[in-house]
Amino acid sequence: VLGRYALAYCAFLVLACAIVFYFILLNFDTVQRFFENAFTAIGPVFTGLIFAYLLNPAVVMLEKHVSKLLTRRAKNPAKARKTARVISTFVTVIAAVFLIALLFVLVVPEVAGSVTAIAGELPQDMDEFTSRINQKVQENSRLSTLYGLVSQYLAEPLENWVNSGILNNASVWMGYLASGIVGAFNLVYNLFVGLMICFYLLIGKERFMRQGGKVLYVLLKPNRAEWILRRLNGANRTFSSAILGKILDSIIIGMICFIGVRILQTPYSALIAVIVGVTNLIPFFGPFIGAIPSTLLVLMHDPMKALYFVIFIVVLQQFDCNILDPKIVGGSIGLPAFWSLFACLLGGGLFGLLGLLLGVPTFAVLYNLCKELI
Repeated sequence: VLGRYALAYCAFLVLACAIVFYFILLNFDTVQRFFENAFTAIGPVFTGLIFAYLLNPAVVMLEKHVSKLLTRRAKNPAKARKTARVISTFVTVIAAVFLIALLFVLVVPEVAGSVTAIAGELPQDMDEFTSRINQKVQENSRLSTLYGLVSQYLAEPLENWVNSGILNNASVWMGYLASGIVGAFNLVYNLFVGLMICFYLLIGKERFMRQGGKVLYVLLKPNRAEWILRRLNGANRTFSSAILGKILDSIIIGMICFIGVRILQTPYSALIAVIVGVTNLIPFFGPFIGAIPSTLLVLMHDPMKALYFVIFIVVLQQFDCNILDPKIVGGSIGLPAFWSLFACLLGGGLFGLLGLLLGVPTFAVLYNLCKELI
């Protein structure tokens, strides 16, 4: 009798799942919009999780010192530890808010001013750069012939692209501008609510981790659950070394770059420092991605300063690769160079910038997992 009931129960589940799957296929657009709206609504939760993961090492470090001070004088050590957790979390979140506000106050206006200056000076710089090139070409007959061939094949496509791609699509660009403004407001909202969620996550992180562990032990056998928890701890160490260390490394490189370009007196120093610092987060290709557009910006203004800037960037990247990055990130994350390059190419091709940033640590976790299983 029990076997018949179990068979009927399984048949009912199979039939119900088939009906649900058929309903999803018939209303795929509606279901897709529902999940998109749901993920948009809980976007601040993901932002809070990211902030909590990034700020957790600072909270742990500060909590150790605050807890020592409070437990010496407190009669209830458990209450003192809870108070230390709240104080350290509050101070860390406030410091993060202050740094974000400082970034917007100091860096964003400088970058916006550089972009505005580029938009205003770019036509004049292009004319001067073109006149210098024409002068060099006229002085050399071989360059003149080559320049004539190149301009013959590129002039018409470039003109068509300017007329059809830019001038005729002005409404499209205005739409992008409007969506960018809306996106900026959404970003501020996600940051504000995400920091609030981050505060609660950091205070109750042990409780959340304990609940997750209980779920694993309920669903799986104890040895399987322990194996998964060990793998999660290893993945946390890999991501902490690769992401948190790289963020600190890129901040230092951006500051050194800003000081260097100020000394060289190159134009758009704040914008160049931001480009070099942000692209330094990307393994392998980051230095090239940041150096090429920055060099072009300086080249149109002053070719000699562009040469000095290239030499400075080469020295800076050598310092980063051989001295700073091994000290902060800790050297290798357990992934051979070939597979690191493969992870960058695959992650960037599938997920764009996010894949470039997270491809190497994700592939390192999978690589170590496969190696252990084999």
